[in-house]
Amino acid sequence: MHCKLRLFIPFIFLVLVGCSLMPNEIKTAEKIMETNPDSALRILERIRTSNVMISSSDRALYGLLYFQALDRSNKPLQPDSLITYSLNYYQNSSDKKYLAYCYFYKGRIYKNAQRYDDATELYLKALDLSLNRKDYTLLGKIYADMGDICSMQMDYKEALRKYELSVESFQRAGKTVDASYRILEIGRTYRFEKNYKSAHKYYLQALSQTKDSLFHGVALQEIGINYYWAKQYDSAQYYLRKSIKFPYKDNNYSVRFFTLADLFFDIERYDSANYYASTALKYPANFATQRECYRLLANTEYLKGNFKQMAVFMTRFQACSDSVRKVESQTKITVLEDLHQTSENANKTKKYLIALGWLLPFIIAISLYVLYRLRKRNKGKEKELEEAEIQIIEKQNLLVDSLIQKIEETRSLQANVYKKASIAQREQMDKEIYNVCLHVNDWDAFKRLMNKTFNNIVSILEKEFPEITRKELTWCCLFLLDIRTQDMALILDTQPASLYKMKSRLTQKLSLKSTKELDQLLKEKSDRK
Repeated sequence: MHCKLRLFIPFIFLVLVGCSLMPNEIKTAEKIMETNPDSALRILERIRTSNVMISSSDRALYGLLYFQALDRSNKPLQPDSLITYSLNYYQNSSDKKYLAYCYFYKGRIYKNAQRYDDATELYLKALDLSLNRKDYTLLGKIYADMGDICSMQMDYKEALRKYELSVESFQRAGKTVDASYRILEIGRTYRFEKNYKSAHKYYLQALSQTKDSLFHGVALQEIGINYYWAKQYDSAQYYLRKSIKFPYKDNNYSVRFFTLADLFFDIERYDSANYYASTALKYPANFATQRECYRLLANTEYLKGNFKQMAVFMTRFQACSDSVRKVESQTKITVLEDLHQTSENANKTKKYLIALGWLLPFIIAISLYVLYRLRKRNKGKEKELEEAEIQIIEKQNLLVDSLIQKIEETRSLQANVYKKASIAQREQMDKEIYNVCLHVNDWDAFKRLMNKTFNNIVSILEKEFPEITRKELTWCCLFLLDIRTQDMALILDTQPASLYKMKSRLTQKLSLKSTKELDQLLKEKSDRK
């Protein structure tokens, strides 16, 4: 018994010592995070593999610091369960500094996944907390990420404003390299607006402020792309080739190779275009860059006469186009900011009303007057909310236009082959286009797409009118998409003359008086509310 006790006491001692050392190591990692993030990351990874139990507060701080170290070391932000735990903990604590950083890093995870609506919501919460504390480093990061989202959504005026705020914040924090990256982003935004002279001016300004090799690679890349857009191909090729020799992060390397591929295609060096487009796809790339690489590869394979491989790349091009459209259809930051501000004002108004309720027995006359004023102001806020919701509805309605655009893009990509094809081959090509774009041969996929596009139209019709057939449901969706009669007949494997009979039978099934009432019914049920 004494022997067992002697063995047990040292074990308990070691556990207690280990538990007491862990918080110290976490604090050490926090202290050196700014100057040596790689060392901080090694300390935190050692803690992660030690399996020593730590308190809830230390675990929350650990998760935040781990993500901070990953971010500063340019490594993927994962696993997200760590930052989620930290966020949940600090939401219930009084430490607003750590909560702001948790909101930011969770938002950046969403941004990297191109879930811009969710990212913006968290960035705005982090912004509210950081403005009060004047944390200029975090403010610079938030404004920079929001600028990136605005740029992706082609809201260039707002993107410039966000990048300028980011530069100002980083300069106040003494972060020269971070400020220089944002100056590059300002130049890039001017390039998107085709203002190449202003873009070049900002690129040179950024280059003069730091000697960081990683930054120089990005700057040379942007100068090369700017020359390419201005159709100065020799200068573009010089700077792009030079940028490849520098280190990179994120998707910069794929952008450099893709731009070279696009350049060589323009000057009719198709083998080089094919090589660089293929090389670009070997490195991390966003959906837009992948889509354009597949476009180049499809075109070069077509010029070679390799139609089978062209079809493979065309399918991949369409898949990337779908992903790009999902990004473009997300709500713009300006709308979400308006909603956020309106919601904040409404919450403040609610708090005021509660306070007034406690004082009501004592100052009833004054309270009635204040209540009247608050209600009048709330009506204005409600109007702002309604206007913001209208903007969101308009954005959602772009889904229909994007499907039509997708069909036309696919058709135009096959235009040269289509002209030379026989009537039977053309019909087969048309069927394949609608199958690729609308999934008409896969009922579950077609149903999901139509439900998303037309306010759950298929599910609603199935529930309210169970006697409708799948063929009739397909006709309803094609009618709402305004597909031409000849193509509708081809998709439904029937004659054009039979479509009117189908429509008349459907009208009777729904107990309607005329086909016009059927048209009206479908449009009403497909409207987004």
